[in-house]
Amino acid sequence: MYPNNAVREEWAAEALTAYNGAAPAALLPFPDRTERVRLGIIAAEALARVTRSNRDEHTVDDQDIADLLCYAVLLAEGRATADQLTRAAAEMRSTDYPVTLTAVCEVSAPDARPADHIAAMIAAALDAAEHFGCDVPAMLAHAVTCAQEMRDEEAAEEESRA
Repeated sequence: MYPNNAVREEWAAEALTAYNGAAPAALLPFPDRTERVRLGIIAAEALARVTRSNRDEHTVDDQDIADLLCYAVLLAEGRATADQLTRAAAEMRSTDYPVTLTAVCEVSAPDARPADHIAAMIAAALDAAEHFGCDVPAMLAHAVTCAQEMRDEEAAEEESRA
């Protein structure tokens, strides 16, 4: 039996707790790229620990990062859209000057929290994926599509039971 989205959100919350435990308490200034890679690995390791049957296996691979991205989108549901999260994560990873924080502000609104930290975790996971040579744009696009498909499947199952 496959886990439902509530379970996937719990897994993402575990990863977010690990991320928040290692990240600076304040969202700004954003950590540098090296630190984001480290934080992304910490979050992916936390997800791996809760999702793997062999809890002693700590080696993180690209699938763990892809799952983290997908489940993080699910976790933010009702607080921020996938588009808002990905735009905020892009701003957090940007080296452009002057810095633009429009999307970060959208996910930092009081009624959206903790979407700002979810976006920061996504940014860190993307940096970790890029560090390991993954196709980051494709991985992120797949994660967003995967989250939507999981939502649609669960909605269809609930509708068929009604």
